[in-house]
Amino acid sequence: MKSALLSQLRYSEAGQPPHSHFHLSCEMIFVCEGEAEFLIDGRRCPARENSIVFISSYEQHEVRIVRPPYRRYFAMVQAGELERALSSPVLPGIFKNRPEGFSHCVSLSRFGEEPERLFRRLLEESESGAPYAEQMVKNLLEQILVLVFRACPQNFAVEEHGSGGRIREVQQYIEEHFSEDLRIADLARNFYMNHCYLTHLFKKQVGYSPKQYIQLNRLSYAKELLETTSLQVSQIAVQCGFGDVNNFIRAFREWFGMPPNHFRQQAQG
Repeated sequence: MKSALLSQLRYSEAGQPPHSHFHLSCEMIFVCEGEAEFLIDGRRCPARENSIVFISSYEQHEVRIVRPPYRRYFAMVQAGELERALSSPVLPGIFKNRPEGFSHCVSLSRFGEEPERLFRRLLEESESGAPYAEQMVKNLLEQILVLVFRACPQNFAVEEHGSGGRIREVQQYIEEHFSEDLRIADLARNFYMNHCYLTHLFKKQVGYSPKQYIQLNRLSYAKELLETTSLQVSQIAVQCGFGDVNNFIRAFREWFGMPPNHFRQQAQG
């Protein structure tokens, strides 16, 4: 079954050599046995049995097996689709928001065998093709995220009183219009917020400033175009909202540590 919420889900016991890579979707890894060390945007995150790791599409990461056997479930999650599917606006935010105190790795040991059971069911449902399988996938993902929230609530951005979810609306607007000429002053005016208050609250809730978030969405889309199309770098720069190809190349290199053409060579093998 092809799921709108999961672009990929698998279980693996195979070893994996150290390597550095990106993903175009958000990544979720549940470690059943063994231990691995993740290096995510320069931060070291050890992951042991019954722990779960979250990596956004913006984050470069490396994986090193510390203690085999390394058994894990690996899922690529479409965060936007999940946000539309779940009734809670808070739970899906763990895939893209990085509030203060955020930890990429969360231990679920207190829940015993329940997390692995949920991932096993998730894999079964995603492959089953049974009636209402997509509904079951959504329900199981929601249960997993509830356990993560109970184990580590600080990983989830909580809307401040009086904001009325407007920061989430601004975030969604940026995700849908990042290729346009977006100005923070215009966003503040359109969402009836003070410029400084919007910037402060957005940074607190999302973990990035509005300007950084616009840039990250443009760069994430650029990665997708570099990997899946033969468009020239100058064409990609325009399509992603960069007014100048040199600005695009500089921003791409600063964030991902390599120029666009180098990334394309790696991604396309």
